[in-house]
Amino acid sequence: MSRGIQDERSLARLLWKRGFAVMRAPASGASTKMPRPDLVVGRRDRGLQFAIEVKTTHKNILYIRGASIAQLLEFSQIFGCQPIVAIKFKGQRQPWLFIRPYQLLATPGLNYKISLKDALQKGMDFKTLIGEGEQTRLLV
Repeated sequence: MSRGIQDERSLARLLWKRGFAVMRAPASGASTKMPRPDLVVGRRDRGLQFAIEVKTTHKNILYIRGASIAQLLEFSQIFGCQPIVAIKFKGQRQPWLFIRPYQLLATPGLNYKISLKDALQKGMDFKTLIGEGEQTRLLV
């Protein structure tokens, strides 16, 4: 089993334990002709519905293919939910960070990137994402 699948399942379990309905889409991303995020999650009582693309890296900068973001946005528009990129900077021992696609920096090659520093400044922590708290900032 790939580490990416393990990370998707780990995040899905975290969300499930907090009362969210969670569905992991096998063969998500650019490997299909239909736009599919890694996770579709929701909790009606909080009015929260997300399409989540899960990305991890051991580096200080995460690069994301433009096609992945395009598919996330297309699915979210059709389905009527919020698009979110869940990021885990593993080499830095950081918690999950949640970024809206417009917060990513476009690269000259029509892809996207975000640094650990920017993700800490712009991103949401887990409790903020799920509506259990309001963070003031992540960067110390």
